[in-house]
Amino acid sequence: MGATYQTTGIVLSRTNFGEADRIIRFITPEHGKISAVAKGIRRVKSKSGGHLEPFGEVALMLATGRNLDVVTSARLVWYPHELTANYERLGLAFIIASLVDRFAQPGEPQPELYAHTRMALGAVEAGESGPLVELWFKLRLLAISGLQPSLDQCLVCGRSDADSRYWFEAERGGLTCDDDRGAVASPMSQPAIKLWRLLFNYPYATIARIGGASEMAASSLADCDDFYDAHGGHSVRSGTLGATL
Repeated sequence: MGATYQTTGIVLSRTNFGEADRIIRFITPEHGKISAVAKGIRRVKSKSGGHLEPFGEVALMLATGRNLDVVTSARLVWYPHELTANYERLGLAFIIASLVDRFAQPGEPQPELYAHTRMALGAVEAGESGPLVELWFKLRLLAISGLQPSLDQCLVCGRSDADSRYWFEAERGGLTCDDDRGAVASPMSQPAIKLWRLLFNYPYATIARIGGASEMAASSLADCDDFYDAHGGHSVRSGTLGATL
């Protein structure tokens, strides 16, 4: 093993490796996504096993390796204990971890993505569930990754007046007006457009106070998932649980 370094990470996924080890993927603020081997973690007497559970925030000491770094110590800082008792919230946590795992880059500082992940898991742990928190997480993730859809004006003609009717086209990457919409488009009301713009930029505590936000989120979450399918790889949708966690 090489030099050691310290960081804080959130556990995104775990994969069994060899007879007693696991490869664990973390999102960290300083190093982006890290894949590291936790040696002997599957043994009954392992001291690190309870500190490296999915979705937990962990203070880490790692040693650089030739192919994978090695976890030399792990101390649990925070864990969303309430998730395990609620299937819907557990499913949302899986969506969060799976999409962050997909979008996070290794070897690059990503403090904004780390903070968003921690905030999202904290909101779900506090009891938030349903389309609004899911839509907020997914749209904010797109904004952080530089992939957010265009919602300022019609993609074709540039129309942006508040009196026109607009449509969302996932394949084309944003809004079109009545005159320019394509064959595959979903109507998007002015209040829904305004909500999406807020979701890109504000913390969930602010979003949760908006009247009617939950209903608008429920009616437009599928549009967000379609955008992921078209531009960010297939979306992870509500009700999906991963076997690797």
